[in-house]
Amino acid sequence: MSKISIDLVKELREKTQVSMMDCKKALEEADGDLEKAIILLRKKGSAVAAKRADNATDNGRIESFIAPDCKKGSLAEICCETDFSANTDDMQKFAQSVAQHACTAGIEDKQKLLASQPALQNQLNDLLAKISEKIDVKQIATYTVANHGLVNAYIHPGSTIGIMIEFTSEKEIPSAALEEVKQLAKDVCMQVAVHKPAALTPADLDPVFVAKERTLAEEQSQDGKKPANIVAKIIENRMNKLFEEICLTNQRFIKNDALTIQQLVDSVATKIGNKLTIKRFVRFSIGR
Repeated sequence: MSKISIDLVKELREKTQVSMMDCKKALEEADGDLEKAIILLRKKGSAVAAKRADNATDNGRIESFIAPDCKKGSLAEICCETDFSANTDDMQKFAQSVAQHACTAGIEDKQKLLASQPALQNQLNDLLAKISEKIDVKQIATYTVANHGLVNAYIHPGSTIGIMIEFTSEKEIPSAALEEVKQLAKDVCMQVAVHKPAALTPADLDPVFVAKERTLAEEQSQDGKKPANIVAKIIENRMNKLFEEICLTNQRFIKNDALTIQQLVDSVATKIGNKLTIKRFVRFSIGR
């Protein structure tokens, strides 16, 4: 076995960020061959993953990637065992890489993504070898604008909540209005982060759920004394209050409760002279 120089160990550490001791052991096993040592460390990462497969991953972080033209974006949730690891630069970089690769490739399935992106799988193996924890690419969402509109995302401080949203527009959003629409999308994402709507509009709710809530409202409103028209109005008010709580477009805007989210969107649309519609949104949350 050739003697392993400290400079070679340092070089391997710079390439992999694995501990000096593990780098030295890998180089000794590879007889000083740097590339073989890297492969050995990545295999170690795979072994770590297999050994800790049943461990709980209650911590992690969420990152996003939005294409420069805002026509495409991805949101990625990466889970691990400890909060300490979740908040390292390496975990942040890996989560960002997952989101970027998913956006570029247009892939949401994590197995397909890792299988089709060797560089990403290598990055994961390097990270596994370094921190010796289970790391799980929990879920990925990828949005692509079909015609006119944009995609934007918001990561809440702490990186444990992330939201992505897609807006459609009647015509192409001019560059002069792009920043304003991006800010609108970010504001709506913040709304989703705070108020966790169950659906975009009342029409998107489960009809069975709505029917049950309406029946309950009817039972609570009828006392045999109020006229039928008054009872009907009370029922509608209660249903509207429910929709205001759980439907995004009906919620009161967190920055200005004089406006609903729909009114906010309409006000920006009127200002830029271009009809805007929220097509869809997704909310990821660590440890939900």
